[in-house]
Amino acid sequence: MTGQLILLRHGQSTANAGGTFTGLLDVPLTPEGERQAVRAAELLRANGITPTIVVTSTLQRAVRTADLVTHELRMPQQATKRWELNERNYGALTGQSKTAARAALGEVEFTRVRRSLTGRPPTMSLRNWWALRHTPALRGLPRRAVRRTESLADVVKRVRPLYETDLLPVVLGGATVLVVAHGNSLRALCACIDDLTEKEVADLNLPTGQPLRYRVGEGDTLRPRGGEYLDRTADDAAALVAAEGGT
Repeated sequence: MTGQLILLRHGQSTANAGGTFTGLLDVPLTPEGERQAVRAAELLRANGITPTIVVTSTLQRAVRTADLVTHELRMPQQATKRWELNERNYGALTGQSKTAARAALGEVEFTRVRRSLTGRPPTMSLRNWWALRHTPALRGLPRRAVRRTESLADVVKRVRPLYETDLLPVVLGGATVLVVAHGNSLRALCACIDDLTEKEVADLNLPTGQPLRYRVGEGDTLRPRGGEYLDRTADDAAALVAAEGGT
């Protein structure tokens, strides 16, 4: 049996709907986000895909999405939570509206921080960092799991060992792995899978609730490059994300 890796960005969250930088804030899904999760499960079923392994972040918007998918598919197993898949920490921008952040930073710096590999947001205060570390979704995690700010390159560094050690070997062994995570942790994962250039990373936008499939190809690589969405309308949804400024 040919292994598959399915990447799924969680359904729409309340912060997505409100246009704020979410990062490690543990916000819930909206009703639309819950519907997106169910539709994602329907797409998996329609394509004959039943995951054998489900991995998610520790944040409730991803966990809830995974729970809805597994319930809809009548799967008995629980998702494995991995902090490495948590969303990027947006530092001092966490909880700010994207409109306010753009006005404060200026267009060039806002774009660099948001879309480039190396741009880091301003560091969050020690008080906010301490409070964040002690939220239920992040409490007890290693210190390196909750930094005071992160670039996308920092997220790639924490995602890569998980991909190379835990995900890729089981996919090459024939398993179908569903990863439910976040816009930036999945961008980081795609950077590892496809060896993306900086421009490709900057241009990559992943819409909520749209399963993206990779299959094992020649030479133990995952193909096609860039993956393939199960829903033909997903490219239009990705274009809308880009029009709003990106994932």
